[in-house]
Amino acid sequence: MEEDVAGFQVETCFGSSGCPNRAVDEGIAARIEESLSGKNLRLFLKEKVKGPLKMHHEFRVSISDCPNACSRPQIANIGLIGAARPEISDAPCTGCGACVAACRESAIDLKDADTGPVIDYDKCLACRKCCKVCPCGTLREGQRGWRILIGGKLGRHPRLGMELEGIFLKDKAIAVVEKCVDHYMTYTVEGERFGDVIDRIGIDALEVKGS
Repeated sequence: MEEDVAGFQVETCFGSSGCPNRAVDEGIAARIEESLSGKNLRLFLKEKVKGPLKMHHEFRVSISDCPNACSRPQIANIGLIGAARPEISDAPCTGCGACVAACRESAIDLKDADTGPVIDYDKCLACRKCCKVCPCGTLREGQRGWRILIGGKLGRHPRLGMELEGIFLKDKAIAVVEKCVDHYMTYTVEGERFGDVIDRIGIDALEVKGS
């Protein structure tokens, strides 16, 4: 098994093959792979881990182009989820209710056309479905980029990744991934998971926040 351990993995969903649910269409996987390749994680892990390397020692980044999260970013060391946050424009609302019907999170309230839609951003997953169905342009895409989850894992003590605040543009998202990997390489003990490092050290040292 050790010969098959590359040190890291970057997993993606099937969004680029034409999935209609994509919230973003900006290729980011290749740049993350290039960045991680330069950190020589395999050699790093061989020096840290006692005994032979196994697949679960690899640092995993999982990328999904929408909140359906087909590549399971919630259980990766770092998970990226495509996001397009809706915003309300000046275009008059017709009160058709298409946005309310499209929102699976019940994050949109529409009492009448005069007041227009009201978005509960605490519920909104930034999937952009409401924007796609709005016939009059009242709802449009605002901030577009990536939601980032860190510290997810399976194993004997599974945990879901913790979501960082905000939505990150492409270059900022890549910078956050690099910062997280550097944080992991600085503080990991014997190749423990990134989530375990966060539990011990905390995430304040990362100082990352989206917009």
